[in-house]
Amino acid sequence: MIVFSYRIVPSGGGKDQALITGTLYIADVESARRHVQTVSAPDVVPQSGLEVILQDMLGSEIWRGPYLGAPTR
Repeated sequence: MIVFSYRIVPSGGGKDQALITGTLYIADVESARRHVQTVSAPDVVPQSGLEVILQDMLGSEIWRGPYLGAPTR
C-alpha cells in the first residue's frame, strides 16, 4: 500500500487554497487517481470548476484533475 494525500481546490488553485484535504492508503497511483475524483466531501458544495490535487508522501503534486463529486446512490 502507498500513502497519498489529496486536496480539493478551485480550478487552477494551489494547494494552499484547499477546500478539503485527506489522506488515503491505496495500491497504486491509478487507483488513487480514480478514487480522489469521486471522494466524498460533505463540506464541499457540488459545483463545476473544482479540481483534485493528488500528492505523494513528500507533498509533491503527482496528478491534478477534475473533481467529479461523490457518486449518488
